[in-house]
Amino acid sequence: MSKNIWLREHRPLSVAHRGHSIEFPENTLEAYRRAITMGVEMIECDVNLTRDGRLAMIHDATLDRTTNGSGRVSSATWDEIQRLDAGAKFKPEFAGTRIPSTEETLLLFKEAGILSCFEVKGADVEEAKRIAVALLELFQKYDMLETAFMSSYKHEALHLAKSKCPELLLAPERLPDDAPPDPPEAVRQAKSFPAPVLQHQYTVLSADVIRALHENDVAVWSWSTTDEPSLVFSVEVGADAVMGDDVRLMLEVLNRMQPV
Repeated sequence: MSKNIWLREHRPLSVAHRGHSIEFPENTLEAYRRAITMGVEMIECDVNLTRDGRLAMIHDATLDRTTNGSGRVSSATWDEIQRLDAGAKFKPEFAGTRIPSTEETLLLFKEAGILSCFEVKGADVEEAKRIAVALLELFQKYDMLETAFMSSYKHEALHLAKSKCPELLLAPERLPDDAPPDPPEAVRQAKSFPAPVLQHQYTVLSADVIRALHENDVAVWSWSTTDEPSLVFSVEVGADAVMGDDVRLMLEVLNRMQPV
């Protein structure tokens, strides 16, 4: 019998990608809170680092796409980040929305009793390593090692964090994310940490990949499953979690295909 509790035999884990980000500005408290009230099981979110060493919830290494600021996140101080608008570019009615800190985000998830996955971003590997170490310290400070995962494309940062805390839960991205299915390589990447979960882009996911990972006691999270075909495919192929922007659609499909 598997010891990996993240293997789901019946119903895949529902994971909100950057919160309920189809209707709310991504990686904001508003998007996270809405996903929680809708009943999602886990929230995936993204972490970058400011110039003065604060962890901020923003996907890109730069401010331009999601805020009224510009330049690298790591070139701005936390006070400067807090003066930016992170909502108006999404929709005018969200003007004034702020970038939350990672600490307040962790506390929100802890209070809600929800699972979470924090993706370490950063402009380069060295920046990602700094983020990973600081993020691990927050996980430890708030006793969240059993409910919060760390993920990243920068596997070197995850290896560093894991070396400092062997019990850290990891959900690394399969690299490269758009390469054709490669079951042995997927297993190798997961086992190199080792990690109980491997995230895999659904467009290059296959039953053979999932079978190989499951045989090695590794769960598979399929992303980004924001439309119905991607959700249906992921459930049918045997993914242990689906991750997408539209929590409402995700739960509708799961309830139809795999009722609780």
